[in-house]
Amino acid sequence: MATSRKITTGANDRPRDAPIGQTAEGLPDDSSQPIQADNEQIERVRKSLSRKPQERKRPAADE
Repeated sequence: MATSRKITTGANDRPRDAPIGQTAEGLPDDSSQPIQADNEQIERVRKSLSRKPQERKRPAADE
């Protein structure tokens, strides 16, 4: 596959054998800021994620 021609030279251009994101060995290249969340915000998000999906408001399409 390394002998194939590239199909793009855009912003996502990278060598074919380069790892994607942090899937490579070694220390991660994490330059982002740590997330700051208080206990109230953590509980609010936890409850939000654990809710069951709401029923659809619109009727199903007839086939």
